Amino acid sequence: MSSDPVDLRQLWGEGWSITLAPRSPESALRMMGVQDIESMPSELGAAFAGRDPRNGPPVLLAATLVDGHWSAIVESEASTGWVGTHSDVLSLLAAPGKPACTAFSDPNQLLVAFCQHASQPCGIDPRTNRRWGPYSHHAAESLRLVGFPAGYATEERPVPEPHRVAVGALLVVRAITGIQLNHEHLAGPWIGGLSSKPAP
Repeated sequence: MSSDPVDLRQLWGEGWSITLAPRSPESALRMMGVQDIESMPSELGAAFAGRDPRNGPPVLLAATLVDGHWSAIVESEASTGWVGTHSDVLSLLAAPGKPACTAFSDPNQLLVAFCQHASQPCGIDPRTNRRWGPYSHHAAESLRLVGFPAGYATEERPVPEPHRVAVGALLVVRAITGIQLNHEHLAGPWIGGLSSKPAP
């Protein structure tokens, strides 16, 4: 597979969320509130284009297998909040030694939230390096190894990819999960359905 980094803002625009979870696509969707799961088109834009986020929930989710143990779950409606940022959802999706992680973007923010198994959620703003939550030593060290400095970002110690912040967000995802998303990962096949999960 190509290791070229994906810029999700270039691919999907300002509003999107992607969750990596150590679960099968079907299991992850059910944990995210989807009951009726169906096949979806390989071009997700076509599936999401028919949705009007102003109508509120239910929200459309799509999932695909990234490798034998991980799935990517995509959502493109945030009028009621991103399903993948619910603390209870992240906690359910995580497994021992394998955290669940969600990167999300809208016109006002771009953040990454993650949860270790049986712990409280953590988060990071990949533009400023502002962090919250009970970081483990492993998570902090993993972020350092992909280029995120300790403390707030400065001109002398910038975050990685400061001019392509969505790529920087996926560097955080890689640090936390060990998965570097590329375009082939997002080629499908996709399954999905409507989640009636309420706003976080």
